[in-house]
Amino acid sequence: MQVKLVRSLLNLSRSLDFSSKGIMGHHQRVAYIALALGQEVGLQENNLFDLFKASIIHDAGALSWREKLVLERFDVQNPWNHCKQGSAFVADIPTFSSLAPVILSHHDAWAGNNYSGHKRDQIPLLSRIIHLADRVDVLLKEGVYVLEQRDKIMKRIQALSGQVFDPDLVALLTDLSRRESFWLDLNSPWLNERLESLIPTTQVNVETEDLLHLGKLFARVVDMRSPFTYRHSNGVSLVGRFLAESMGFSHEEVELIQVAGLLHDLGKLAIPEAIIEKRGPLTKAEMNLMKQHTYYTYWLLKPITLPFPIAEWAAFHHERLDGQGYPFHKSATDLDTSARLLAVADIYTALREERPYRSSLSEVEIKRILKAKVADGGLDQKIIEHLLASYYAINNLWAQLSAPL
Repeated sequence: MQVKLVRSLLNLSRSLDFSSKGIMGHHQRVAYIALALGQEVGLQENNLFDLFKASIIHDAGALSWREKLVLERFDVQNPWNHCKQGSAFVADIPTFSSLAPVILSHHDAWAGNNYSGHKRDQIPLLSRIIHLADRVDVLLKEGVYVLEQRDKIMKRIQALSGQVFDPDLVALLTDLSRRESFWLDLNSPWLNERLESLIPTTQVNVETEDLLHLGKLFARVVDMRSPFTYRHSNGVSLVGRFLAESMGFSHEEVELIQVAGLLHDLGKLAIPEAIIEKRGPLTKAEMNLMKQHTYYTYWLLKPITLPFPIAEWAAFHHERLDGQGYPFHKSATDLDTSARLLAVADIYTALREERPYRSSLSEVEIKRILKAKVADGGLDQKIIEHLLASYYAINNLWAQLSAPL
C-alpha cells in the first residue's frame, strides 16, 4: 500500500481538534514545536518518530468540547482525566502502545505532585517535550501577529522553568525562539510540509494491519463521547466485515471495509455532544448540523491515497440509492457495493443499539424497518436479503460487543 503513516496521522489528527471554535489545529502545532525541540535535544530518528506519533494524538482522551476548551487554559487544573483516557486508548494498539506512558505524563509538572507519581527526570523525556510544546501553543492568541507575541510567551514559560517545565528544555526553547521562522511556521499554510520535513521517516508505508490500528484508535475517540455509542463504530466494522466475507469479497477488500467501518463516523467529532445525546427528535437546525458529519468524514479520509476508495465507503453511509440521502445526494450509479454494504451495516447497528430517545429495537422491528428501506428506494435489496438470511449469525457477533472498546 502506498499510504504514508505520517500523512495519515496528520490528516486523521485534525478530527481531534474539532470544538465549538471549529478546527483548532492544536495537535499539528504541538507536533511541530515538539519536533523542533526534539531536534535541538538531539533525538535519534526512531525517538523523533515516536515523539511525532505521541504529540499528534496527545489529547485523544479529551472527549468533549467542554474538556477541550478547559485545556486551553494555560494553568489548567487537574488535567489527568484526559491523560489517563488517552493512555488507555493506545495501551493495546501496537502502533502506539509503547507511547501510553508518554501520553499519561504529558501534563506532568517538573517539580512533581503528578498523577503518575513521577517528577523531574523520572518523567519521560518525550512527555516533558510535549508538555512544554502544548503550553506554548495554548499561549498563542488568534488575531495577534505571532512575532508580537514571542517575548510575552517566552517570559511566561521562563517564569515556570524548574517548577512546571524541565529547565534544560526551556533553555533550548529560548534559543529556538530567537528564530523568527520558528514562530512564523506556526501560522504558516505550509505547516504540514514543515512537519514532514522534520521527520526522517515520512516514507514509512502503512499496511492494512496498521490502518486497522489507526481505525481502532479513532473509533474509540468517536464512540466514547456518549454511553449510547460506545460500540457503534466497532459494530459497523464487525457487521460490514461479516457481510463482505460472506458475499465473497477479496481478503484485502474485507479488511479495508473493516477499516472504513471503524472510521465511518469520524466526522461526528464535529457535532456537539448536546445533539448526539439529545433525548428526542432533532430540530431542523440540529439536523442540518448533523448532516455535516459525513462530509467531514469524507475529507478527513480522502487525502489518504489508497487503491480502494475508503473515504467513499466510509462517508456515503447516509446516502440512498434514490439520491435522497445526505450530504452528497449520491444515487445508485454512484454507490458501489462496498458503500451500499456499509450503509446497511450502519443502519442495522443503529437499530440494534440503545439511543437516548429509545431502547434497542426487537428483531421483528429491525427486519421490518430494513425491508421498508429497501421498498422506499434507500437500501440495496440483495445486501438486505443477505443480512436477513444471516441474521442470527450477525446477532451472535453483536453479543461480542457487550463491553466498551
